[in-house]
Amino acid sequence: MKKILFLIALSTLLGGCYSSPESVNSTARFASPEVNKSPFHLSLSLSTDTLNVIPLNTTEYVTDDSHLRAAAELSLGNGFELGWAAGGEGKYSLKYQFYGKSREEASSGDVSHAVSISYVSGDDSGVEAGNYIGGNAYNNAHWEFDKNAIDVALISGYRLTPELLLYGSVFYQDGDIDGRYYIPNSSTCKTKCKTDLINSDGKNYGVSLALEYTFTRNLFGTLEVTQHHADWFNRSQSKSTANFNLGYRF
Repeated sequence: MKKILFLIALSTLLGGCYSSPESVNSTARFASPEVNKSPFHLSLSLSTDTLNVIPLNTTEYVTDDSHLRAAAELSLGNGFELGWAAGGEGKYSLKYQFYGKSREEASSGDVSHAVSISYVSGDDSGVEAGNYIGGNAYNNAHWEFDKNAIDVALISGYRLTPELLLYGSVFYQDGDIDGRYYIPNSSTCKTKCKTDLINSDGKNYGVSLALEYTFTRNLFGTLEVTQHHADWFNRSQSKSTANFNLGYRF
C-alpha cells in the first residue's frame, strides 16, 4: 500500500513539471502623460503586474497570473522620455508629451497628453507531457518560443491637485510568436514524436485608468485599473485587472 501511495505521489510531482506553450500578456501600464522638462531625470519603480494568459492547448483554460514588475524612466528633454520595464514581459518604450505643462511646472487643473511606442518581447520554454505506454512516459516534447510585439498608446491626464494626477490610456499591441516543439534525443523517439512549429499572430488592446499620488518630492504611488483584451492562438480573453506601483524620482 505504501508503495502504491509513493508511486501516486511521484507521478503527481513529475506531472507538475510539465507545461504547455502559452502567451503571457502584461496588463500593467503605469505611463504618466507628464514628462520632466529637463533631461536625465531618472525614475525607478516596483509594481504588481497581473497577466492575461492564453494557452495554446485548447484543453487548458485561459487564466491569469501575477508577477512583480520593475521599471525605469529617463527624461531626454524636449518632452521625450525613455522607458524600460521587466516582469511578465520585457518592454522598451519612447514617450513624447505633446501637450500640457511638464512635470516640474504642472499645477492643479492642468491637462496633459502624450503618445508612446514600445517594443515588447518575451520568451519561454518547457516540456509537454507525451504518450504513456505501459505506464511509462514516452516522447515528452520540449518546446520553446520567442514573442515580439509593437505597442502604441495615447495617454491623457488631468492634475486634480499638486499631489494628485488622474490619467488614462488607450493602447493597441500587435505581434507574433515563433517557436517549435522538439525532441532533444531523437533516439528516444518511439511513435508520434511532436516536432510541430509554434506560430501565432496576436494582439492586445484596451484602456487603463490610474491615480498617482506624490507623497514627497521624490516618492510616489499609483493605483491603476485596466480593461485588457488578449487574442492569441485563435483564442481570446478580456480581463479587468488592478495593479499598484511604488516609485522614486531622483
